[in-house]
Amino acid sequence: MKTHILPKLPISALAGIAFASSASGAILVYEGFQYETAAATRAGADLLDGQADDPGVTDTLATGLGGTWTDSAAPSDTGNLFMASGSLSFGDLTTSGNHVRSDTNANNDLFSRSINTSLDGGSELWFSLLANKLQNNFSAAEGGLVIGNQAVNNTRILLDTGNTGLSGFGIAPTTSGNNWTAYAWNGSSQTVGDANLGVATNGTETNLLVGKVSYNTGAGGTDEYSIYQYVLNAGSVTGGSLNQIGSTIEIDVTEGDLDTLSLTRQVNTAYDEIRIGESLDDVLGIPEPSTTALLGLGGLALILRRRK
Repeated sequence: MKTHILPKLPISALAGIAFASSASGAILVYEGFQYETAAATRAGADLLDGQADDPGVTDTLATGLGGTWTDSAAPSDTGNLFMASGSLSFGDLTTSGNHVRSDTNANNDLFSRSINTSLDGGSELWFSLLANKLQNNFSAAEGGLVIGNQAVNNTRILLDTGNTGLSGFGIAPTTSGNNWTAYAWNGSSQTVGDANLGVATNGTETNLLVGKVSYNTGAGGTDEYSIYQYVLNAGSVTGGSLNQIGSTIEIDVTEGDLDTLSLTRQVNTAYDEIRIGESLDDVLGIPEPSTTALLGLGGLALILRRRK
C-alpha cells in the first residue's frame, strides 16, 4: 500500500516521548565513578582528586556535574579516595564501572564538585547513594554526602554547624560512625536527625540510602527532608520499599542555590552510584512506564515507515 497513516507517526511519537520524559521527571545528576585507572587497592589506581569527564578516553560522562572533584582536606598519598575496580552491588540496581573507596583511615577527605543543572524545577528532590562502611575503629566518623549551596567545611559533617553559610541537605554517620542519619542546614544553623540506621562496619553491608526533599510543604512554607534505607523486593529494586530513618526534618532552604555536591570521608568507607532526580524512580534507575511504552511505539512506527 502506498498510502496509510502510520508513516506520520514517528514525528508525533518522538514528540510524545520528549513530552513524557519532561513531564515525568528525569535524572538530574549521576555519578557512577567510571574513571580510569581502577584497581583493587590504592596502588596503581587513579585518585578521585582531580577527576573530570574525559570522553576522549574510556570515562563515562557524569550527568549534571561540572569541573573536577577537588579535595580540600589536605590530600595525601595515603588518604585519598581512589578508583576501585567494579561497582558496589545492591540487588539488581543498575550500576556502571567502578566505585570509590579508601584503604586507610590515616587521613581525611573532603571532596566537592559543582552541580551545573538546576535542582529546583520540580516540587520534590530525591537523591540516592550506595555506601559501605569498611571499617570503624574510632569515634568522630561523620563523613558522607551533602547537596548544598557550597562545600561542607569539615570532613566531619557534624562539625559544620552552618555558621559559615551552608544551606542544604546531607546524610552521614553520627559520632559513633556505625550508622547513618540526616543533616540539614538553613544558612545559619544545623539540624541533625533524631534517629539513625545502624550498619555493619566490616565491609559486608552495602546500603542504598535515599533522601527526599518536598519543597515548601512544611509549616510556614518550609521544606520537608527525610532519609530512608531502601529495602529490596526479593532481590529486585522494582517493587521495593522505603524504611524511614528518624523523623522528617522541616527546614527553610533556598532550593535555587543548591549547586555543590560534597563527598567526605573520615574512616574507611566505599561510595558508588550517586543519583539526584525529581522522583524515587529517577534515583532508582527505573524508567517511567509511560516513557518505556512510548519508546516502543516510536520504534514500531519507524519500522512500519521503512516498510511502506
